[in-house]
Amino acid sequence: MIIIEIAKFLLPCATIVLIAYWLINRPIKLEKLRLESANFKVIAPIKLAAYERLVLFLERTSPDEILNREIENNMSTFELQVKLLRVIREEFEHNVAQQIYVTPKEWQAVVDAKNDILQLINICATQVNSNEKAITLAQTIIRTYNESAQTPTQTAIALLKNEISRLIN
Repeated sequence: MIIIEIAKFLLPCATIVLIAYWLINRPIKLEKLRLESANFKVIAPIKLAAYERLVLFLERTSPDEILNREIENNMSTFELQVKLLRVIREEFEHNVAQQIYVTPKEWQAVVDAKNDILQLINICATQVNSNEKAITLAQTIIRTYNESAQTPTQTAIALLKNEISRLIN
């Protein structure tokens, strides 16, 4: 009997508390969703631009691309080596701020790709005479680079493209 009396009192109280909670919480959740949506509309284009710039950096610093742009007639292998290293470092420094828009794993893939290209250039430069024509170094770099089944540049680009497609869909 006492349990029924307590239930008569607690049931309406519990119902009122649940309705009040729902009425207060619902607008808060809707506002949070609205803010997240607005935030996404602002951040998404910036993130996509960062991914695009990093992919462009990786493409521009891949050996075949950079050699086509930077090799000059009458350039020695040493001059080409110095120029390639400088251009890659400048391109990287120009894009370093993009790391705030990508995951640490993606940024590390970009850094690894850059470092591997720099290392490739330096290793290939030790295999040729520094006074030879630059084309000798260029051929050595391209040949060595193409021996890799999956280059760090290709790995980093694939990782970035995967994230871009995830962001878009």
